[in-house]
Amino acid sequence: MIRSLIQTLFPPLSGVALYVALAAVAAVCVLLFFVLNALPGRSRRSVIATCTFVAGLFYAVEWFWPANPATNSNPLTFAIPTVANVQNVLTAFTLGLGVFSLLRIHGRNVARLRPGWENSAVLIAGLFTMAVAGLFFENSTFFRSLFRDVLNSFDAAMFATLAFYIISAAYRAFRIRSVEATLLMLSALVVMLGMIPIGQALTHGLPEKGSFLSLLRLDNISNWLLLNVNGPAQRAINFGLGVGALAIGLRVWLGLERGGLFEGKVE
Repeated sequence: MIRSLIQTLFPPLSGVALYVALAAVAAVCVLLFFVLNALPGRSRRSVIATCTFVAGLFYAVEWFWPANPATNSNPLTFAIPTVANVQNVLTAFTLGLGVFSLLRIHGRNVARLRPGWENSAVLIAGLFTMAVAGLFFENSTFFRSLFRDVLNSFDAAMFATLAFYIISAAYRAFRIRSVEATLLMLSALVVMLGMIPIGQALTHGLPEKGSFLSLLRLDNISNWLLLNVNGPAQRAINFGLGVGALAIGLRVWLGLERGGLFEGKVE
C-alpha cells in the first residue's frame, strides 16, 4: 500500500520531464532555504528538530516493524535504498558546505593579511591543486605524485611530530605516584619487553610451553596481559562508548541535545 502510494505520487520520469522536476525541486529547496533563514530563532529550532526527528523515525520504524516471514521485509524495507541515496546527497552538500566555510575563513585571512595568512594561502592552493588533480588527472603521474610523495610525506612528518607529544604524555602517565600508576608502568614495561628481541632474549632459555617455567617467559606474560587483561578492558571501554553514543544519538534525535543542533539555548 505504501509502496504503491509513493509510486503514484512520484512516478519515474525521463527526458524533459526529469529536468523540469529537478529544476522544480531545486527552486523549492532554495525557497525553503530563504524561508528558514527568515524565521525567528525559536521557530527555526523547532523546524530543525522536527526534520531531525522525522529523518530518524524512518529507520526506527523500519527496524521495529515486524517483517513478513515470506519476504523477510516490511512495507518500509523497499524505501531503504532511496533513503540511503538521500543521505548520500545530503552528505555531499555538507562536504560542499565545509569547503565553502574553509574558503570563506582562510580567504578572509589572506585578503586582510592577518597574521599567519601565508598558511591560509598554502592551504587554499593545496585544496584546489588536489581537487583539480583528482577530478581531471586521476590516473596520471601528477596525481599519484601528489598523493604518494606529498600527502603521504606530510602525514609521516605530522605523526613523527606527534611522537614527541606521545612520549611526553607517556612519561607523565608512567610516573610512580600511586599503586595504579605502578601497575600501569610494570605492565607496560613487560608488554614492551615481550615484543622486542632484547626482551625476548632475557627469558629465551625457558621452555616455550608445557612447563610451569614457560609461564615466566616475557613473551608469554606479554601475550597473557594483552589477551586476558587488555582485551576485556578494551571491550568494556567499547561497550561504554557504545552506550554513550546511543544516548547522544537519542538526545540528538529527540531534539534534547541543543548544543548539537543549535547555537545557544532555546529562548
